[in-house]
Amino acid sequence: MQNLHSTLYKLVLVFYCFIYISCEAQQNGSIEIIDLSKDSTNVSIPFYSGLMGYHAFRIPAIVKSKNALVAFAEGRKNSTSDFGDIDLVYRRSLDEGVTWESLQLLFDQDTLAVQNPTPIYVTSENKIVLLFNTTSQSEHDVLNKDYDLTRERKAFVTSSIDNGKTWMPPKEITRQVKEKHWRWHSFGPVHGIELKIGKYKGRLVAPVAISIAKGNKAYCMALVYSDDKGATWQIGAVDENLEDAVLANETTIVELTDGRIYVNTRDQNGGSFEKNRGETYSLDGGLTFSGAIIESDKFPSPIVQSALLRWSLESENQKNMLVFSTPSHLDKRLDLVVMTSYDESKNWNTLFKIHDGASAYSDMVKLNAETLGVIYETDDYKKIRFRRVLMKN
Repeated sequence: MQNLHSTLYKLVLVFYCFIYISCEAQQNGSIEIIDLSKDSTNVSIPFYSGLMGYHAFRIPAIVKSKNALVAFAEGRKNSTSDFGDIDLVYRRSLDEGVTWESLQLLFDQDTLAVQNPTPIYVTSENKIVLLFNTTSQSEHDVLNKDYDLTRERKAFVTSSIDNGKTWMPPKEITRQVKEKHWRWHSFGPVHGIELKIGKYKGRLVAPVAISIAKGNKAYCMALVYSDDKGATWQIGAVDENLEDAVLANETTIVELTDGRIYVNTRDQNGGSFEKNRGETYSLDGGLTFSGAIIESDKFPSPIVQSALLRWSLESENQKNMLVFSTPSHLDKRLDLVVMTSYDESKNWNTLFKIHDGASAYSDMVKLNAETLGVIYETDDYKKIRFRRVLMKN
């Protein structure tokens, strides 16, 4: 009888502990993590080592037009290095990423590096605008050596109005988007956004990593924008604070329901170990930042590029929902996850585990009302995978 009482007591205790934990989870906004990493049925591989003779592909970005999904990457000819003979390449999919058309070369500048694809979709014109950079120097040399403007990192724009089949000749826009004293200049690398709410509706906005002084500790970031659907560009908000905790680098942005732009940036060795990302906002369509970049411990990220995406809106009879993709170890690029925010960026919870093991840069796209697409680097940069994720709003 004593053993029976003891067993009943333990069961009751477990029950109340379960109720307590469940209530705490609900109060704290916790969400059960759905592990998709073992499911191979919804994965395709648009880029892989050896495809069309390329040693490796890195830095994926993705955008969906009316009739096609277009995935971009850097085709690295001879190594995985960030500098060398690098081409800008892309593949299209007409079935939302299940299969892919053959690899296409978008821009090749001989043996120079063509980098940082940053696409933006212009809804009203079914137009894909693509920003990218070229360089004749390594990142170390750009940051640390003296050189004249003929050897600075350059900026270009191109566009397609036929779902990525053909592209306009790239046009250089360096002086539109880069101050002469900025040394580093790197779009995205992730999709930019078209604003859809309020006074600045129709404006295109893209993030850019910059450096404002010589040396490896002068990383900052800025926003650039276009009010004519990508034809011309201007510099908007600029972070030039080298005294705060965040050395901003690669940045991702999303528009909030009140018209603000939420800015989430990689911290390049600036903050504490637990805070590898920084956050700020723009209240005026990307012209200025509302305040200093604050280091954040909301995210499990290492020092890495990540991606934001607007998933849904309450005004469209769904929940307000943002998603954020990132590796999930503070010190290693492992185990890519997708996080969600239901309160317009204030709080975040992990919803999906996308990949188990090595995973790094990523981007996301809304494929349809129920399906999210996540493109991401894996296998020590040997493959770029694309996963279709069924969402439950």
